[in-house]
Amino acid sequence: MNTEEACAQKSFSKEFGLISDNDLYTSTYYDRYYTNGTFLYFRYLGTKSKIKKVHEFRIGQQMYTPQFANSHFPEAIDRPYAGYAFINYSQLFFSDKNFGLKSSFELGILGPDALAQDLQNIIHNIYGFSPAEGWQYQIENTLGIGMQFLFLKPFSKKEQKRIDFTSTTSFKLGTIFSELNTNIYSRINLFNRPLNKYSNSSLFASNLNDIDKNQKNELFLFIKPQLGYALYNATIQGSLFNDNSPITYGINSFIYELEFGLRYSIKRFDLSYSIIKYSKKTEAIEENMNTYGSIQISYKFN
Repeated sequence: MNTEEACAQKSFSKEFGLISDNDLYTSTYYDRYYTNGTFLYFRYLGTKSKIKKVHEFRIGQQMYTPQFANSHFPEAIDRPYAGYAFINYSQLFFSDKNFGLKSSFELGILGPDALAQDLQNIIHNIYGFSPAEGWQYQIENTLGIGMQFLFLKPFSKKEQKRIDFTSTTSFKLGTIFSELNTNIYSRINLFNRPLNKYSNSSLFASNLNDIDKNQKNELFLFIKPQLGYALYNATIQGSLFNDNSPITYGINSFIYELEFGLRYSIKRFDLSYSIIKYSKKTEAIEENMNTYGSIQISYKFN
């Protein structure tokens, strides 16, 4: 491919999109643990300067259930039911040397007020599953406040044609999630031209531009192994401020994850599909690794 994808196109400085996570995207059999995530976002390019800046507003809901989503008895619940709904604002900065820094602030609610049970019943009705039961044992309401910082550093300053590597390190601190993560991204190019800079790639939500020649299409595979250290996870341990939740567990401090997938950016649209395999977050879970899929679609405009 060396024709249209190599050509410049009209620039786009704004974007809205949808991300949907679900274990049904990798298996029609499993419906457990991190069972669903739905996120809507709006991004826009900051005012023109030497440093590229992208702003993002996001609303989302995450849903967690035990191995058997219809657990009538507490003894069968190997991971607490939990729902978390939130709003998030973030700023992403890229220097002219392709280094990135992202900071975000989040406000949300964990517990029945997040309405996870209602959404799960809607999803089950769409797929013809029985109504969800067992949510009377979910983590009780607690306020979610959090912030996150992420630093991105490329392994090479030169543009690569076929494959490149970069690392990101992030620290999340809050009343719902507190953890430290580090990973390595690799992009495998499917176009016959150099890969876009990280400051202009859908991989890091940075492909918004105010100059036409900078708006370039992309098609690549990506792989991301990640190691992490969890300090707190309220969806498993319950609130930091009380012990009102009927079922809670301790967490595994060391966690790891592997994500791989495909990203395609053409003109106004960005599309992606990925598979995420992650280690168990608590010893109460029997399976050492679990899996879910993630689908993303977005529309860019001016």
